[in-house]
Formats: sequence, C-alpha cells, structure tokens
Amino acid sequence: MPRKEKYPEKCPWDAGPDQTRSNDDYWRMTNGEDMVTFSKSKLDPNYFYIEKNSEEKKSFLSFQARLTYQKLLDKGYWLEGSRDHKYQQHIHLNGTRE
Repeated sequence: MPRKEKYPEKCPWDAGPDQTRSNDDYWRMTNGEDMVTFSKSKLDPNYFYIEKNSEEKKSFLSFQARLTYQKLLDKGYWLEGSRDHKYQQHIHLNGTRE
C-alpha cells in the first residue's frame, strides 16, 4: 500500500491572514549546517526553485515544493526568521520589543 504524503496546511509563501512572509524573495530553512532555500520562479508562478547548500538550483512544481517544505519540517529543519524559534521576539509589559 502506498504511503500517503502529509500535505502542509500553510507554507510561508501562501497569502492570507497571519501570513507575514508571503512576499519575501526567498525562504531559507536550516538544520545545523544544512541549508535549503526556496524561491518562486519569476517566469511561471507554478514553479519554485529549491537549492540545498549552495548546490545547483532545481525547478519544482508548486505542490512538490510544498511537500518538500513539509518533509524538511518533519526532519527538524526550521524556517529562518520564524517567530517560534531562534528569532522569537519578546514583548515586555510596557509594549516594547527586544
């Protein structure tokens, strides 16, 4: 029986409420020294480029990029600049951010 892929509900490039990074030029995920960068094709919005550790960029259909994003999350990668990890902003009682 084929294994069913887990389709991600939200990717950082999705538009909509609570999506603050949908207009970024690229999205970088890291796990230790490994780094994977996603970027949208400027010629065709149905394609993404994925580059791992400064290797050659490869072109993927949008749904393949979504599945790759989810697999990387499952393997312990995290989105650089995401609020829920290293770059979490602390809001003090007086409303200022650190």
